[in-house]
Amino acid sequence: MPRLDYPDLAALHPKVRAALDALPARLNIFRISALAERNFDPLMRLGGTILSRQELPGNLRELAILRVARLSNAEYEWVQHVPIAEMTGCTTEQIEALDRGDTTDACFDDREKAVLAFTDEVVRDVRPGDAGLTALRAHLRDREVMELTIAIGFYMLMARIMEVSGIEVEAPMGDRIVRASKPTTD
Repeated sequence: MPRLDYPDLAALHPKVRAALDALPARLNIFRISALAERNFDPLMRLGGTILSRQELPGNLRELAILRVARLSNAEYEWVQHVPIAEMTGCTTEQIEALDRGDTTDACFDDREKAVLAFTDEVVRDVRPGDAGLTALRAHLRDREVMELTIAIGFYMLMARIMEVSGIEVEAPMGDRIVRASKPTTD
């Protein structure tokens, strides 16, 4: 049962209602986020750019998001992102390893292990240690490091929205959102 009430769609600002209607799926996370009407559009735009416009490889982004989900006890985030992770090339073995909290399993290559270790440090300590950042920079360009940091922070925020509001876990539809996301030109 939700801890916060979903907004009355009829009472929402028309732009927010139109933005919700334009989404390929009306997920509970979007509905509850609409409570913060003035933050809704920027939040959705940032999430969309993370999923569709970053240079960071999608599989690395999704490994980090799944790790954030487990570290945050955000089941909703986990359920929605497993299909996205699969869509981006993450293996069943990798998803199962993350589900049991094993970020050093042999199913992860050195680059993936560096991403996961960095994710752990950012979530737990905020500032990663020099060794972790150096290990990550051996595999990613600085732009990708910053994009990874933004993705981690965004999904930490989303996990907190999910857990504070207590939204119900629904059938996975996150992959529909990603498929519908189309990069726009600047």
